[in-house]
Amino acid sequence: MTTFTTHPVSLKTLLNQIEAGHIQLPEFQRGWVWDDYRIRALLASISRGFPIGAVMTLQAGGNIKFKTRLVEGVDSSRANESLSQFLLDGQQRLTSLYQALKYEGPVNTRDSRNKRIKRWYYIDMIKAADDSTDREEAVVSVPEDRRITRDFGREETLNLSTRENEYQHHMLPTECIFDPMGWMLGYLEYWQAKADKHPFGNPISFWGRFNEHIINAFAEYDIPVIDLAKQTPKEAVCTVFEKVNTGGVTLTVFELVTASFAADDFALRDDWDARRSRMHAAFGVLRGIEGEQFLQAVTLLATQEQRRRKQREQPGAPPNQVPRIGCQKRDILSLTLAEYVAWADEVERGFEQTAKFLHSQFVFKLQDVPYNTQLVPLAALFVELGSELTPADANARLEHWYWSGIFGEVYGGAIETQYALDLAEVAEYVRRGSLPRLITEATFSPERLISLRSRISAAYRGLYALQMKSHATDWRTGKALNVTAYHDDPIDIHHIFPVAWCKANPPIPEWLYNSIINKTPIDAETNRRIGGRAPSGYLPLLRRHNARLDETLRSHWLNPDLLEGDDFSGCFIERGEQMLGLISRAMGRNISGREVFRSALIRGMPEGWGPDDEADVDGLPEFDDFEDAEPDYDEIGLVAYSDEGVGSLRVTPTRSGGQARVRQ
Repeated sequence: MTTFTTHPVSLKTLLNQIEAGHIQLPEFQRGWVWDDYRIRALLASISRGFPIGAVMTLQAGGNIKFKTRLVEGVDSSRANESLSQFLLDGQQRLTSLYQALKYEGPVNTRDSRNKRIKRWYYIDMIKAADDSTDREEAVVSVPEDRRITRDFGREETLNLSTRENEYQHHMLPTECIFDPMGWMLGYLEYWQAKADKHPFGNPISFWGRFNEHIINAFAEYDIPVIDLAKQTPKEAVCTVFEKVNTGGVTLTVFELVTASFAADDFALRDDWDARRSRMHAAFGVLRGIEGEQFLQAVTLLATQEQRRRKQREQPGAPPNQVPRIGCQKRDILSLTLAEYVAWADEVERGFEQTAKFLHSQFVFKLQDVPYNTQLVPLAALFVELGSELTPADANARLEHWYWSGIFGEVYGGAIETQYALDLAEVAEYVRRGSLPRLITEATFSPERLISLRSRISAAYRGLYALQMKSHATDWRTGKALNVTAYHDDPIDIHHIFPVAWCKANPPIPEWLYNSIINKTPIDAETNRRIGGRAPSGYLPLLRRHNARLDETLRSHWLNPDLLEGDDFSGCFIERGEQMLGLISRAMGRNISGREVFRSALIRGMPEGWGPDDEADVDGLPEFDDFEDAEPDYDEIGLVAYSDEGVGSLRVTPTRSGGQARVRQ
């Protein structure tokens, strides 16, 4: 069913409706921001009958209720007038035209430097009558005192501060265009006495031509209006601001709900700001949560309650007659204020429990959260399950789902439908052990370890959180990489075989040495000691500070003997398998990748540096074009520790004679 009509409305009618308060702006519309140049160009376009685009309105009186405000410049007493339409698209143009053509004061605008200024607008009648002159030159703006000066105000070039001066310079104020009679009589009277000095000789004839070509252009100007019917759903209004309202800011779902709640005198923005401040101050991992995600969690729970209520009222009702659980745009826009108030406090507590859960998974900072999006269903689940998550087996099932989502890389796209599945299926899994689809369908390919090279990946972040959870220790101090060390020491991800060494001995390709398999959490001090040295060069330095270094290396899934022998290939295979083992345990499935890693080394390593036997490389993905997004820190140590005998970059040969081979 068509919910809109399109028809022309005269500019004068639209501005009169704005002045009367019949057309108002929804509160969510941003303020008027057009600058002086754009206003002059707009007036010039109308004077020539050029199109300036359509505007869009929404009929008032339907189910959509917005808190409104008057167009800037309209008398505030008009706020209580009978509202007939909301102005959805065209605010900037119509406000500019109202200010220039109807408002009795100077126009509040900005100059080319974005500085606030006040301007009066005029039509230079002489230039406007000259078809060879650019019409924009005929539209003139002057300061609030109606004087234009130069030489820092010492020389006055134009003074329009009196009506006689306006007549003398043939400058028609734009606020007189729709009602020009009084100004015209004064102009003709002024020039009748000195007609011989008028540029066109006869002032009456000149006025007639100006009136026909310029004033009538404004009086007869029509603007196409797309008028949305009062039954238009909120989702369609939101889409207007996403797709159509290119001249303004994109309207978010949160802003539209804010405007809707404001009609019931509830300040959603203030309520959310207070909740956000509390959550962000208490838990750094929640600093990525914004208003729309909070509304998503509220809506999930509200729609679930609607579904349960319907099922109680009509047991056995067909599925298509029972409300669905969801948090898509249309679901959020259907959220009532009563539902928000009923669930908001519980959702806030749900996010707090989510933060504590992340800490238990060794995720402590916002930049280390694998999927910020996954926190929405997590918060809803903590509300839904509450104390049911206290038993160890229940919490283990929640962890199983959490890590399956990360390594299955589920939450990177359009995931609102997944949220609804999570709330229902994960709760059922925790309560009764029925595996949710996410767990049964989530997969992790061994090749993915080779292509993981940047912390922008959820799997990349997740893997190192798991490493800390599995009791990895700091290379230099031997302290556990727990929350204390993580906050007290500058832990970051660095190369095990430094980039400088990999480029020279042997020339290992970037797509191999930048893989996550060759990276691990190391504090900044240790990384400076490593510098660009081979492992056989930096391990003795580290042993001076950590007598249990071999144990530390094993906690990073590194074989000390292979690392001491500078055996890149051996370390790559063995460490890759250890990582896959950790992921396998987190996801509850068996993943093997030894042959994948061997094949990658055969294809990537120079001749004589790979395994002696053949391996199948046909199925291995191409990684060469992958751009690593991380900075290279390895050469910092060469400068910081030059007093320990490293004066310039050098390569340390392997203990086996310079050839790092794959262990058979």
